Amino acid sequence: MDKIKEKLEKLRVESESNHSRAERAEAEVKELKAEVAKKETDIQNLNNKIKLLQMDLERTEKRVEEVKVKKAEGDKEDSQIEVLTRKVQMLEHQLEEKEKSWREATDKARSLEVHSEHHERKAKQIDTEKADLEKKFEELTAKYDAVKGELEATLKSLEDL
Repeated sequence: MDKIKEKLEKLRVESESNHSRAERAEAEVKELKAEVAKKETDIQNLNNKIKLLQMDLERTEKRVEEVKVKKAEGDKEDSQIEVLTRKVQMLEHQLEEKEKSWREATDKARSLEVHSEHHERKAKQIDTEKADLEKKFEELTAKYDAVKGELEATLKSLEDL
């Protein structure tokens, strides 16, 4: 009887342990999903910034062309061309940095998504294990009750003798 109680206690402890593991895994999945959503928002913001920078770059390139035409016509706007050229170079550099940042964010988002999927599968596995352990616990409880009833019946019949 003590062995059965010990087994029941082991099963209870194991069940509680599995339940807490499942809760931790679910919390981690929620955190990862929130992190993925934040990264997707960041990616969208970066995409918008890239579009704005590209538009700004196109406008700046048009202005550079206009300045070049005026110079050819004799206008002495060399300093403005240099300023605009530097601005174009700076914008191109910023665009390259933003594209690199966007690629890194996309890669990280993919990695987080894979990580999230892994933890979701793990959480499902733990839920399955939990259900199996609960079923096993119920079966053992039923067996324990049956054995206990038999023992009581046997003790009663021994007392009657």
